[in-house]
Amino acid sequence: MYRCYALIIAIAVGLAAVVPVAGLAQVEQWNQKADMMGPRLFFTATAGDGLVYVMGGMLAQVMQSTHAYNPSTDEWSERADMPTARAGMSSAVVDGKLYVIGGWTDTEPAISTVEEYDPAADTWRQRADMPTARALFSTAAVDGKIYAIGGIATNMGPVLPAVEEYDPVTDTWTRKTDMPNPRSGMAAASVNGKIYVIGGAPAVQGPVLSMVEEYDPRTDSWTPMSDMPTGRTGFTAETVNDRIYAIGGTTFVQGPGMQTVEEYDPAMDQWGAKLDMPTARVFLQSGEVDGKIYALGGVVANIGPDILMTVEEYDAGVVSTAVDPMLKVTSVWGAIKKN
Repeated sequence: MYRCYALIIAIAVGLAAVVPVAGLAQVEQWNQKADMMGPRLFFTATAGDGLVYVMGGMLAQVMQSTHAYNPSTDEWSERADMPTARAGMSSAVVDGKLYVIGGWTDTEPAISTVEEYDPAADTWRQRADMPTARALFSTAAVDGKIYAIGGIATNMGPVLPAVEEYDPVTDTWTRKTDMPNPRSGMAAASVNGKIYVIGGAPAVQGPVLSMVEEYDPRTDSWTPMSDMPTGRTGFTAETVNDRIYAIGGTTFVQGPGMQTVEEYDPAMDQWGAKLDMPTARVFLQSGEVDGKIYALGGVVANIGPDILMTVEEYDAGVVSTAVDPMLKVTSVWGAIKKN
């Protein structure tokens, strides 16, 4: 009798082992959140320590204000002003510190200024200038270093191929291999130690590109990847669960904003369409906290006059669509006990 029980239990456990634990299906949704504290254009945003930070930008003049959004309370707060008022810059996070890099001022078409923000102390300090002054470029962080990629030297061009690596520990910059296709207005995101540079434009007036290039910092080399389905510029991109989400933007320079969201899987080198963002916009920014993406601001079209303060949260969460195999084990054991 006991041998019979043992055999049946073994079969049940074996069944649990071969039945998938969960068939995962995406359940996407967008949710409206508290508006930004004020309108701004050509600002930068990044996330750190559970908050999303919005810095700089411009209205009639360039700005230096810093605001923080707390997703857990859906509230905004003021933080210490950035020392250098500017717009068109980029930012990245390393070891809990935020680095705001480049951009333009009211008097200079492109600057190389780097400033570090410590959220814990709410303080800023100057760091070593980036070698190449630029604006409308992209940054991404890999293994504790920041990579500044592409951009423009002035509002008339040229568009740059330059790639420069910043090491916050030594406060030094190193020139790396140029991007094969110079562009600005693109987005960059990192997955598993590699950087993916997506979309953008090869000249100030376009055309808009759909190309994707992978940069490997370990080998300092570039590889072409599958094109994004929708060519775009002035969009944002974030990484969640090793997938990159390209959000919003426009399909031609000075064109209307769009709602389109597309997901890229670097492991498969494949793209897929996702749930549209509720508000069509271009020149938006974003931050990712706890697997959710916060799309921030932007404009309806071109560079105004409808400057948005809209914040929308994208959740690409998953749920189980399979029966828990341990329920099968429980059912078998219940049948045994009845006998």
